Amino acid sequence: MYVMMCQQQQAPSSSPAAASSSPRVVPSSAVKASLPKHLQHHQHISRQRSASTGDYIANYITPDSGNSTNSNRMPAEGGTGGTPDPIPPSTPPTTITTTTTMSAKEEALFDPWCDPKNPRVLNFQDVSAAAFKIKSGIMNTPCTRSHLSNLTNMEIFFKKEFNQYTGSFKERGARYTLLMLSEEQQKKGVIAASAGNHALALCYHGQDLGIPVTVVMPLVAPIMKVQACRQYGANIIVKGNDIGECREFALRMAKEQSLLYINGYDHPHILAGQGTMGLEIVEQVPNIDAVVIPVGGGGLVAGVALAVKALYPHVKVIGVESERCASFSAAMKAGRPVYVKAESTLADGLAVPMVGVNAFATARNLVDKVVTVKEEWIAISILRLVETEKAVVEGAGATALAAILAGELQELKGKRVVIPLCGGNIDTTVLGRCLERGLAADGRLVKFTVTVSDRPGGIAELTRLLANLGVSIKDMVHERAWIRSDIFSVEVKVMAETRDFDHWLELKSALEARYQQLRFATPNSIH
Repeated sequence: MYVMMCQQQQAPSSSPAAASSSPRVVPSSAVKASLPKHLQHHQHISRQRSASTGDYIANYITPDSGNSTNSNRMPAEGGTGGTPDPIPPSTPPTTITTTTTMSAKEEALFDPWCDPKNPRVLNFQDVSAAAFKIKSGIMNTPCTRSHLSNLTNMEIFFKKEFNQYTGSFKERGARYTLLMLSEEQQKKGVIAASAGNHALALCYHGQDLGIPVTVVMPLVAPIMKVQACRQYGANIIVKGNDIGECREFALRMAKEQSLLYINGYDHPHILAGQGTMGLEIVEQVPNIDAVVIPVGGGGLVAGVALAVKALYPHVKVIGVESERCASFSAAMKAGRPVYVKAESTLADGLAVPMVGVNAFATARNLVDKVVTVKEEWIAISILRLVETEKAVVEGAGATALAAILAGELQELKGKRVVIPLCGGNIDTTVLGRCLERGLAADGRLVKFTVTVSDRPGGIAELTRLLANLGVSIKDMVHERAWIRSDIFSVEVKVMAETRDFDHWLELKSALEARYQQLRFATPNSIH
């Protein structure tokens, strides 16, 4: 298996002692021999590809020299000339120095693992090392052909990360980061700020590895997730109105109690852990043409793009964001992570106002395209997955599929495409709303107001018309007092279910032919 090559190399460590010496690099011949036969040719090609496709990760090994190289030098943000090398992920944060004097507050909130002045660019060796370290504690999730392939005219494969024990891909990075702690730090513990999947993953694997975990969760965090984290034996602190306030509190607490703060989407070991999904994808689905990945803070797209492009440089890596928080698109335009306003979205797991500095530095030359999708298409995707795949997936996990259903990726028609369904932790009440929103956007749940005669048989005539058309009435309310028509009329508000959009058009035509006062409420329809 591809991860066996890691047995011959030293994985990067968080401990200063381990990081004081350079990581051992496997000779190129050994790496090639350790890969499956169908990957050996592409591993050779990946070392030859041009800088335009990101050869800084491809040339992680100089042929026959055993020396690590990095041909794409990322300038430090805010620097004054020159192009210094990014700090390698194995360097301990204690060695990082900044030339800018920070205020007391800035210093208290500074995360040395995610320094915008010194972004860390990962290489393929980091991901392969992570794959070996976590393989005994993480599920190799299935990647199966989807029933939606015929509908989309693509050969779609779903990587079902919602099958992980805590329901998301976040377990990969969380476990690897915990495994990379020094013995001293394992005793002291770690801390994070999260309201969702990162918290669950960290708490579960912290309990499994015997490492104390503290999570600061906002007041608006779902009670179900708060209780689940507590059941894993973690110290849960509910404080702050949003995740930003939680982060500030967690960073201060980390410094006061010598805890390691773990950024859920930008810590270098988190990125390396998430990238192991990419290694599984290329092994499970041969001859892929593209991988379409949801993008929030950028950790998943950075790790997967790194793994896939190193082995298959021709494979397209496409990121998808909600239009209500397009932080990665903004970063690509600006050339660096920038702040954007994060609005309320069904894909709440992607609502990160600024992408991670390490994630962006790693992914910027590897991601071929980034698209945004409307909320209606995210709701449609959740609905389609329930109906066709019998899979309950949260909004963030369904966002990549939304781009395909919305027709944003026409160039992938006839191609073999892999989509990670990266999380299934959705509240049951929210799921119900998402399904209703999806039905409405699909033209299968309609709402209209019609004025009918208030004489005996008036409403019965309306219901008979709907029954003859095969329309199912879900709700009906009539109003007599607050209408402007004559006193012998009644206003009826109806919510009904149709088979599809064409059926809705048939209903609309029949009602318009029979009633003069008619209003349809069809907001946010995709048609």
